[in-house]
Amino acid sequence: MDLHSGLPYWIIKNPLFDYYNPLKKDLETDIVIIGSGITGALMAHELCRTGLECCVVDKRSIATGSSAASTALLQYEIDVPLCRMAEQIGEKNAVTAYRSCLQSISDIEAVLKETD
Repeated sequence: MDLHSGLPYWIIKNPLFDYYNPLKKDLETDIVIIGSGITGALMAHELCRTGLECCVVDKRSIATGSSAASTALLQYEIDVPLCRMAEQIGEKNAVTAYRSCLQSISDIEAVLKETD
């Protein structure tokens, strides 16, 4: 692998083609989500599940921003160690933050199972 290509690993490993469909006419929707990465995709999923109509827009091909540049790892820990975070925001809030991150892994697993 060329480590000096300047491209994110995931785009080199699984090339994404420049697939996008420019909006050619007016569109009526309840919510517009700007950004087609993991955050935009999960927002669209949750909002559509509630019956809201969503439109996801992005200036690039789907998921080619920071989602593609990430390490694509799911992990429960936050960048700040729990003991340091507890000093900054209190033990209860720090533990809640860590538990929420851990829960998010199960939540994403449930979304994947639900959407097959």
